[in-house]
Amino acid sequence: ASLSEADDEESELHTWKKLGFEPTLPICLKFEDVTYKVPVKGEKTPDANKYILHGITGLVHPGEVLALMGPSGGGKTTLLNLLSGRIKLDSGTITYNNQPYSKSLKWRIGFVLQDDVAFPHLTVKETLTYAALLRLPNTLTMQQKKERATYVISELGLERCQNTVIGGTFFRGISGGERKRVCIANEILLNPSLLLLDEPTSGLDSTTALQIVKMLRNIARSGKTVVTTIHQPSSRLFSKFDKLILLGKGSSLYFGKASDAMLYFSSMGCSPLIAMNPAEFLIDLANGNIKDKSVPSDLEDKFFPRNNSLDMKHGELSQVDVHEYLVDAYAVKEAKLGKTKLIKPLLIDAEPRMKARSSTMEWGATWWDQFSILFRRGLKERRHEYFSCIRITQVFSTAIVMGLLWWRSDASSPKGLQDQATIWLLFFISVFWAFFPMFTAIFTFPQERVMLAKERSVGMYRLSAYLLARMTSDLPLDLILPLVFLVIVYLMAGLKSTFTAFSLTMLTVFLSVVAAQGLGLTIGAAFMDVKKASTLASVIIMTSMLSGGFFIQKVPVFMSWVRYISFTYHTYRLLLKIHYGCSTGLDAESGSSCKSPFKGLRLDWDGMEVGTMVAMTVGYRILAYAFLRRMKLMTIN
Repeated sequence: ASLSEADDEESELHTWKKLGFEPTLPICLKFEDVTYKVPVKGEKTPDANKYILHGITGLVHPGEVLALMGPSGGGKTTLLNLLSGRIKLDSGTITYNNQPYSKSLKWRIGFVLQDDVAFPHLTVKETLTYAALLRLPNTLTMQQKKERATYVISELGLERCQNTVIGGTFFRGISGGERKRVCIANEILLNPSLLLLDEPTSGLDSTTALQIVKMLRNIARSGKTVVTTIHQPSSRLFSKFDKLILLGKGSSLYFGKASDAMLYFSSMGCSPLIAMNPAEFLIDLANGNIKDKSVPSDLEDKFFPRNNSLDMKHGELSQVDVHEYLVDAYAVKEAKLGKTKLIKPLLIDAEPRMKARSSTMEWGATWWDQFSILFRRGLKERRHEYFSCIRITQVFSTAIVMGLLWWRSDASSPKGLQDQATIWLLFFISVFWAFFPMFTAIFTFPQERVMLAKERSVGMYRLSAYLLARMTSDLPLDLILPLVFLVIVYLMAGLKSTFTAFSLTMLTVFLSVVAAQGLGLTIGAAFMDVKKASTLASVIIMTSMLSGGFFIQKVPVFMSWVRYISFTYHTYRLLLKIHYGCSTGLDAESGSSCKSPFKGLRLDWDGMEVGTMVAMTVGYRILAYAFLRRMKLMTIN
């Protein structure tokens, strides 16, 4: 048996070396007297603070699973974020192998969100492969990164669903338990020494939750340190934890072995009077609920003579009294044992190795690799959005309705120009391909905000690589629907039927699309709120329409600047020049329809108009980049 185990270990070590895995760096996590407070809004005194955590102390070694348990609002997630270094500590100490937090530790700590964040249209394999390509260090080849993703999929039991999409709100994908495992796999890719998880079993049935916790225990047994928050586990789940911190209203009510928690409370005279899940019993105590439990004699002696501390209506102790008693009792225990004995860490000489990767893990891929990977990911993810039934139906139906309304109108002839209704066709095209892409682009950054903040907070890619990949992957998708739209309108409405006119019309509409999209991206990045952004966009579209040159041509001098920043105005002028050789629907001097306003000089396109549109396209995207740079990265995730 020992020879078999040795062979298995040697085989596993060979696999890890092949995939570029370093041996796990053991991290002993110790925290003492951790306190955290936030300012209270609306208070008159500037130094009014609300304490989220009150002097929390704990210790967890490599190979152990520490559970942070307590009711909602007890401070579990805040403590987890403090341990990860994502938010700053007010007072107390947190050390990793007796060293304070440093940037080199960022790559040693994995953090799994409570809310699963993933691209819904990507498969499990694609999700983990793209994460591996972006996050793993440059010292590994592309093939090694892909092999590591495959290895992690196998280790976490995801082979069965690896080719299934993640899924979202409106379409089905993998199950809830599989989603949790994908999120954990995302962090396991980096072979972290310390794995932190926020409510990994929330929303799962007891069997699936047990599988997740068993997997975490196996991860810990491989030499990693695991800390997880848990709300109210089943008795089977509870038995899988090595250590437990019970939190109530930000105070520590117990810290020690999970298996000794019931004995600790029984020793003070507090035991369940009916059969009860240990976790349910502990959560009740954390909430100050003493019903169906024996009352400690010290608590009775202390509070029963004081009638003002009793809930006279039900004849029970108040929750505040129970909470205060449990906090004081734990403080007495700490004083007796001594904190140094309670949290005496194992000596681990890992300081040189902790500092070794501080410079080598700055970026997992070069700028060009980041761009190309994000470009491919963007095409795969957003092709479903761009070619959704709703969007295709909207564009096709609009094109067909326009074609029927302007059926064979011979709009490109002088007679067609004299009929003002035909000019509506070109104006409507310019308005539609400003309105449609702008409102689509507005949703981009608000919808991707959580994912963008999460990925950037772990250093997956540079913002410039993301934004450029986002824009370039959209270009081929943005061109298809306008092309189909114009083909339908051209064939039905009888616009100028030359290849040059069609090509210039297509290029003009394309410029309008990318300029409007740039403005939509800028507005979305500035507000990061769909309602506010949509309100501003509505005002801008209305102003752009009114100043577009169709409703009014002679604009007051003090408002003349508006039309020059309106891409609807420039698009409309370009379309008129392409199809009629004039930049306005009416001659400015005679008030009649114009054949050419340039006195014999026919101009099919105008370099000034095109240059302005290109400047808008570039300028809006630079503004969007500036607004995204201001966005705060995830601190509580």
